[in-house]
Amino acid sequence: MILKFRGHFHRLSLCGVFAVVLSTIFVATASGADVAGELPIMVSRFDQQVQVPYTTANGLPSNDVLQIARDDNGTLFAKTSKGIARFEDPSWVAVDDSVAAGLFPVDSPWYATLAEHVSRRGMVRAVAEHEGEIAVAAENGLFLGDGKNWSLALPGDERRRWAPLDVRAVVYDRDGRLWFASPQGVGYRSDDDQWTLLDGTDGLPYNDFTCIAAGPKGIWFGTKNGAIRYSDGVWEFRQGRRWLLDNHVRDIVITDDGNAWFATAGGISCIQFRPTTLEEKAKFYEAEIEKYHRRTSFGYVNPAVLSAPGDKSTAVPTYSDNDGFNTGLYLGAMSMAYTVTGDATYRQHAENSFRALSFLSEVTQGGPHPAPRGFIARNVIPITDPDPNQRYDLNYDMGRTKRDSLWKIIQPRLPVDATGKWYWKCDSSSDELDGHFFGLATYFDHVCETKAQKDEVRKVVRRIIDHLLANGLSLVDHDGLPTRWAHFSPDDLNRNSAWVAERGLNSYSILTYLLIAHHITGDPKYREAYLKLALDHGYGMNGMTQMRLLEGPNSPGHQPDDNMAFMNYYHLIRYETDPKLLNMYQYAIRVNWKYERPERNSFTNFIYGACSLGKTRTDQWGEVDLSPPSECFTGAIDTLQRYPLDLIEWPMSNAHRLDLVQMGDHDGHGAPIGRRVDGYVFPIDERQETYWDWNPWKLTSGGDGMRLRPGFHYLLAYYMGRVHGFIAE
Repeated sequence: MILKFRGHFHRLSLCGVFAVVLSTIFVATASGADVAGELPIMVSRFDQQVQVPYTTANGLPSNDVLQIARDDNGTLFAKTSKGIARFEDPSWVAVDDSVAAGLFPVDSPWYATLAEHVSRRGMVRAVAEHEGEIAVAAENGLFLGDGKNWSLALPGDERRRWAPLDVRAVVYDRDGRLWFASPQGVGYRSDDDQWTLLDGTDGLPYNDFTCIAAGPKGIWFGTKNGAIRYSDGVWEFRQGRRWLLDNHVRDIVITDDGNAWFATAGGISCIQFRPTTLEEKAKFYEAEIEKYHRRTSFGYVNPAVLSAPGDKSTAVPTYSDNDGFNTGLYLGAMSMAYTVTGDATYRQHAENSFRALSFLSEVTQGGPHPAPRGFIARNVIPITDPDPNQRYDLNYDMGRTKRDSLWKIIQPRLPVDATGKWYWKCDSSSDELDGHFFGLATYFDHVCETKAQKDEVRKVVRRIIDHLLANGLSLVDHDGLPTRWAHFSPDDLNRNSAWVAERGLNSYSILTYLLIAHHITGDPKYREAYLKLALDHGYGMNGMTQMRLLEGPNSPGHQPDDNMAFMNYYHLIRYETDPKLLNMYQYAIRVNWKYERPERNSFTNFIYGACSLGKTRTDQWGEVDLSPPSECFTGAIDTLQRYPLDLIEWPMSNAHRLDLVQMGDHDGHGAPIGRRVDGYVFPIDERQETYWDWNPWKLTSGGDGMRLRPGFHYLLAYYMGRVHGFIAE
């Protein structure tokens, strides 16, 4: 039996508790009956939301759109500050005002009968009618009547009763339920005349309402800072340029297909619901990578900069500090994709990425400033580009030392290679190594079939790991000194207080490198070095207590560290067979996933599933079942479904939300962080952070629409879920 998954999971169901045991998902319902379904979870087609913007470039007389309406034939009309326009797909066409006569009424014919309750016309905000009942949203309350007789509504439910004031909007939905919106919150009346009232404690994101509309996909609320959708008990918040041309929503119309059209001062935004699958989304991101994100002849996958906000046609890929880390993740994604699909295209992508990754430990050899053999570059930049050392000069280094007393001063920061064709960036870090070894191991396991292919990987792995062993378990740069972050020796991690924060993570990083080296090469010297660190120097224990920056069940750590920890768990736990060491690693991942659980991070969730499903761990207190709850899988799938198609860095903020619980300043930089009232992070489509190693607790993210991110993080999690049998389509 395959458990089908359809739609979104925003919080744990109130009518059921999920538990995963071995390869079967058991759903304990309120009636006590168990419904079992085996993994994988069958993910059906779902609605992908995406914004389609319309401005003067699409025929609007002005971007200053005041109202939007549809006539009896379903034709859309927009009222702008410079006239009326009619929608003739795919554009808007200016028309005479008389064409839209009656669609934008100023007054209602029954106003005079309401005068004793509403003394000024301006006090009436909105009107809705259904089967002879008229609902009026007014400054001094919610009024119900028939056009002649009126009464003031005082809605209440089992928990509370309101006398709503400053009622901003009313609407009847398709089932005849009456909805209103006011600063107190949202309420709706069911067929049995029972009210349900909702505010921030129930998940309502915001309450400065401007309008409301009902359609087949739920109820949409316009506010002065974003749009809100409510459907089947789930709230969604749409704010920022990813979703709206302007955050102040003036009017909403919903068409029969469920698409929502928003009138704003920046134009019209249409949020469409496009049926899709997870696989189709993967194809979309893959096509975007090929079109916008390949850099250099090696095809490194990088963000792209835009010359105009939101204009992807101007995209030019740019370098980052993390070519090795990102290439390792992309290599892992393509390797798993090849196993899942058998498509030779993915094998070719993986082979190309392997060569790109390998080059980073070759380019550092020779030239005016050679590094020791096996040293990896952070990135490479063609010599034809502007000299990056003008940016990363001595003044740059001196400035960094003011914030970090251990910052490494090294010049040049980007030496020229032996061929004179490349700059390569030095001072590489542990995260670069994590990316290299993750990608190399995954490529070896999923793509390499011939001895020649495997020997190529063995050669690369040997030169990197031998560099670490020959240099006191550190990456040693072209100046003969260790880099800032790649320190793995017992003297540093066990006896130097400056490394206490990295002790657990770096201990497991070096263990992972050595275990992967042994797995790939079969050379016993790597196993011996691994066991000496793990047991004699306590590295196995070190990683059991990875440092957290806040106490409590929702403790954010340093998000890149959390991500790297799970990358290490993935191979440590799956390669290791020694019960004593496995016991340590399983404890570490179980504790860490408890912290990660509220993030609904698809990558870490699937790693936890791959390492823990069907496993048990025994300690002095007895046996513990390590199998994840079903939330581990459904939460990961929900995040993949919500993963936005628009990966442009637009500014977004959740700092003003009603369903926000503020948390402490965990990183010392004063950046506000917080969570939803249900204990989870805000969903991935409601924040800018779309990389698994970005901070999902962050409330406000900048951006100017001038950078486009590649979707390889989606690909990595998606294909991991497929390759381990958690997802089926």
